[in-house]
Amino acid sequence: MNERLLRRTEGFRPETCERAAAMFSVRPPARPLRRSPRRGVSLIELLVVLAVLLLIFAMGGILIGPPLRKARLASAANDLTVLAQRVPIEARTQRGGQGLFVYLKGDPAAGLFELIADTGGAGAGGDSAFSDPGSATDPDSVITTVQPVRLPEGIVFYDLPAPYDNCWSNWGVSGANFVLGVDFQGRTVGPGVPAAGLTPAVPGRQITGLASINLTHADMASGAVTPLVVHRITIGAVWGVRHTRLVRDVAEDGTFVWREF
Repeated sequence: MNERLLRRTEGFRPETCERAAAMFSVRPPARPLRRSPRRGVSLIELLVVLAVLLLIFAMGGILIGPPLRKARLASAANDLTVLAQRVPIEARTQRGGQGLFVYLKGDPAAGLFELIADTGGAGAGGDSAFSDPGSATDPDSVITTVQPVRLPEGIVFYDLPAPYDNCWSNWGVSGANFVLGVDFQGRTVGPGVPAAGLTPAVPGRQITGLASINLTHADMASGAVTPLVVHRITIGAVWGVRHTRLVRDVAEDGTFVWREF
């Protein structure tokens, strides 16, 4: 009996492989896929995101703003220094006679600096006196081959106390502009007095002191950004340009001291 059962078991074979797999596997019932309903952004979440963005922008302005102002100030001072160094070169290059001067003209209202050639007057070499290019009487000419310098927005002039000279010290004044001239020998001179009708021009006198241009940023001048940084372009009597940077610090006794770089 047992032998028969064993023989039947050993000889038992399913008809198909699918039926055998069905005997030993249990398949879970098929379930339909459910799509989650779309969920919008709530007002609270939107306000939180906006608050985070405003905080990031505020921190970026605090951290990045002062370096950008300093970089803009330094760039403007460098451009003005390069323009000032071009004056004696143009005086030697464009002279038509010993009386021809080249002037560095600054317009504080417009923040514009440009080079003016002494071409006015009856003489071929000018009259050794500055006459604004917009003047109706013997105007001088703007040197168009030299790019003028216009100070960017926010850059202002700053008067320094002693021992530093004030801004525009020893500059000749022509209306609302400030003028500094150089002859072909590289001597720094004042603008002189231009000819008026038959009156001969009075040539500019050689300047024995220093002429200075002091630039800073409006936010530094007002105290909104510290420390106060002033870029100083100094022009010597024998033509020479020096660009220095002054930083104002507070001493232990509460007074202000200047460090020069």
